[in-house]
Amino acid sequence: IVVSTTYIPGICDDVGESGELVESMEDENKNLLWAILKQVRPGMDLSRVVLPTFILEPRSLLQKFADYYFHAEILSRAAKEVNPLSRIKGIVRWYLSGFYKKPKGLKKPYNPILGEIYRCQWQHTESDSVTYYVAEQVSHHPPISAFFVANRKDGFCLNASVLTRSKFYGNSTQAILDGSATLMLLDRGEEYIITLPYANCKGILVGTMTMELGGDISISCKKTGYTAEIAFKLKSFWAKKDATNLISGKIKHGKEVLYTLDGHWDGEIYITDKATDERSLFWNPTPEVKKSRLKVNVVEYDSQLDNESEKLWNKVTEAINKSDQEAATAEKAKLEDRQRKDAKDRKENGTDWQPKLFSCLNAAENRYVYRYIDTQPWDPDNDVMQYEWNGEIKTKSRHHNAVMKNHVNRESSLTGSNSRKVVRMNSHRKQVQSSSDESSITHTTGSEKREIAIRNSPNFREFKHLQDLVVSLHSQQDRWSQQMDSLQKSVESIEHHLNNKINYVPALTPFRLVWIILSIFVGLAASLWAYYD
Repeated sequence: IVVSTTYIPGICDDVGESGELVESMEDENKNLLWAILKQVRPGMDLSRVVLPTFILEPRSLLQKFADYYFHAEILSRAAKEVNPLSRIKGIVRWYLSGFYKKPKGLKKPYNPILGEIYRCQWQHTESDSVTYYVAEQVSHHPPISAFFVANRKDGFCLNASVLTRSKFYGNSTQAILDGSATLMLLDRGEEYIITLPYANCKGILVGTMTMELGGDISISCKKTGYTAEIAFKLKSFWAKKDATNLISGKIKHGKEVLYTLDGHWDGEIYITDKATDERSLFWNPTPEVKKSRLKVNVVEYDSQLDNESEKLWNKVTEAINKSDQEAATAEKAKLEDRQRKDAKDRKENGTDWQPKLFSCLNAAENRYVYRYIDTQPWDPDNDVMQYEWNGEIKTKSRHHNAVMKNHVNRESSLTGSNSRKVVRMNSHRKQVQSSSDESSITHTTGSEKREIAIRNSPNFREFKHLQDLVVSLHSQQDRWSQQMDSLQKSVESIEHHLNNKINYVPALTPFRLVWIILSIFVGLAASLWAYYD
């Protein structure tokens, strides 16, 4: 008997239209946004600024990251390609398939609450397999989201951790996704390091508000030597209307350019063979392609934990869908206040936050790895099915001993030397739990004995020592963050005191107006210079 999570068909979201993403605001909303922007300065990080609910997309950032896997069947095909060049081309095609789905208007997803979790899956009709997606907000300061995607039967899994930050530049803002994803092709032993573009919103103070993607990204595999480089281009001030959402790129082996790419990231993309100069259609999200994308399945609402995205943000989402901004703001404030209270309680009790599903791999680089990662190739003679329970993606197998032996002998270079101990111990623990779930109490005694033996082993004690060290590092990081908060409050208190002294009113003074206009022109000049450089 296998105990697994119950999934039901999710809501089929509108994928949006191609072209420029534009937002028109009512005068009341413009005044509110202007009041908020008067508090910030060019170059300032907006992660601590409370944004109005009318600019929010009614779903969490953890849910938005799942948009990249509605065409996971492209990854399944790429993993089965014999030629490494065909594999990198398939991976690039899958990567580009994740951008055309976008909300109506210019919207920003919810900032996930610390400890928030989101789970979903997609059924593959071609291969009769399932792709699982598990995400968790592993840190609040700095805000880091981690997610893991697995389809062992089709031969791939992906681990990612992303630090999100926003910058204000006068008439524009940028939402930057720092971090990378590691895509693993299990049968090949290949790892592809993938980065993400940033979102650029302009026209906040002057002009029409629009959103674009910008920046240079890369997809690289050290083992094969193949690399893809793609540039997401921002629209210049003088560009024509069809010069929106442009990309250009190249696929290389070492330093040799084999193919070039050009087109629109939300439309047609063409590939040119450098050897023959032959140009052909590489990707095009036609209505038929959009209709054929995989259908997402989500966790049944009544089965969700209180910290799962849909249930956690339910009241905020209901209010936004009813256009009740006052109720949405009030419900959002309740969640944020509870998060602050929980952080205060942990500080008073001397406890540190620990993610449930991910372990910190490198604190300096904000890298996290899925605790239950399994990079073993699928064994059709031994592996029966993959399933998920409470965020842990497991595999039902016919012979547990064979699986445990494989776990010990094969390791992913994703985790590095220190965390290999973590992966090995999690693999042992996973086998004990998998045995219990699959046999439903009949092997409880044997499982308990194995688990006791594991806990008494030197390897487990070494793992616990490493885990305690990670906890200590998290504690130090939280203390530094709290000290910075305290310093910021002190500066604000001094500034407020001085303002009262000189009877200063923080209004739109002529000096501030001139400063804002100069900021806009400097930003415009920089954009034109970058475009024509």
